Amino acid sequence: MIKFFRKIRYDLMGKNNAGKYLKYAIGEIVLVVIGILIALSLNNWNESRKNEIIKQQLIEDLIVELQSSRVIINDAIALGDSLIADGQLYLKHIGSRELTIQIDSLKKLGDFITYGIPYDLNLPIYEDSKSSGRLSMINNKKVLILYAEIMSADIGGTIHRKISNDMYYNGSDWELRKEIGLNEILSTPNEMIPERFRLTEKDFLEILARPSTFATLNNSLQMKVVRIKYMNRISNGMTEVIGLLEEEKNNLKL
Repeated sequence: MIKFFRKIRYDLMGKNNAGKYLKYAIGEIVLVVIGILIALSLNNWNESRKNEIIKQQLIEDLIVELQSSRVIINDAIALGDSLIADGQLYLKHIGSRELTIQIDSLKKLGDFITYGIPYDLNLPIYEDSKSSGRLSMINNKKVLILYAEIMSADIGGTIHRKISNDMYYNGSDWELRKEIGLNEILSTPNEMIPERFRLTEKDFLEILARPSTFATLNNSLQMKVVRIKYMNRISNGMTEVIGLLEEEKNNLKL
């Protein structure tokens, strides 16, 4: 093709036809410019497609990460809700003037006293994409706002958990534990408690009847209630983000 155009150019130059040569030169320049524009367009298209593929993979990874983490946190929420329900019933019974439930049955509701609600937020793909700048590929800025809300709720939950731990090791829980030996006394059958820490039914009921005991147990229960609120904020935020990411994935042009 190059030889063909070169032959035409030489022919025009040899005939000393300046007008035709000028038109040819202009046409050749136009063709070169068009070729460059086409090459740039193809390059841009390739780059755009490459970015769309990277973006698609990022979105899919973020969705899988959120779905996996949401399963874990929802399981923890279900456990927490169960403990809270038992705790509310436990306090309702010991707050009555007379205990209308068997002690062993009451103790079966007492897991809320010693059980924690384990959960640690772990989103390495999000953290990596944020630090690398790839997260900016997400067009819907509400996704970024919701991620910020999720991380904020996690920070709040972490601070709250520290306060709860301080209460357990240094606060009212510790004061009660120093007196009775083990919190498990309030939630475990007597035969499963070390012999020296076992209480008679009379002593057990006297401990339950104290306002300080009720306040301590209610404190422990409310700490779980607040922790679940933080965890629900995280779970709900994840659900919204997953929906927005799936919507953006469906809009990709590949």
